[in-house]
Amino acid sequence: MNRREWLKSMSTLAVGAIAGPSLLAVFDAHAAAKAPGAKPQFFNPAQYTLVGTVADIVIPRTDTPGATDAGVPLFIDQLFFAVYAKPDQARYTTAMAAFDKAGGKPFQQLDPAQRKALVERLHKEALAVPKGGKIPPAADFVLMTKKLTMLGFFLSQPGCTQVLQYAAVPAQWKADIPLSEAGNGRAWAVEAELKI
Repeated sequence: MNRREWLKSMSTLAVGAIAGPSLLAVFDAHAAAKAPGAKPQFFNPAQYTLVGTVADIVIPRTDTPGATDAGVPLFIDQLFFAVYAKPDQARYTTAMAAFDKAGGKPFQQLDPAQRKALVERLHKEALAVPKGGKIPPAADFVLMTKKLTMLGFFLSQPGCTQVLQYAAVPAQWKADIPLSEAGNGRAWAVEAELKI
């Protein structure tokens, strides 16, 4: 083994040692969110409703379930309760408070079109900040909520099986088939595996 291969192996091992417990904590939060009778433990009722409303704007219900249908708000609550450190919790709740005032009145008092427009505007504002720049708190809330919503949704059973393609036990190999038989272009849900 040459030096480059050894360094690559050691860096992979180090990332696995650091990321492994975090990934397990995420899966634990997802399991806790799915427990029967689970209730928010980090957010107060108004914050929980706000997070759920924004999550449903990010992934609305269409012909497939939306974010709330997949249990995303409770997943986000469990992440902040059990995984995130105090400074990250404070950053999120501070950004949430700024977001709630960004529309001129409380977010829940806006009509659905105003809510969607506000989320879209703040999302664009967050993406326009150069790398390493400071994102304004209200826009930061939208960006953080979007990331957490997507994580929670695509870890959920509806996200994996109704939006992504999923085969618990893949079937036989078919080399040349029409796109309609290959999931119509939908991405595959796969189990992640750390290769060392």
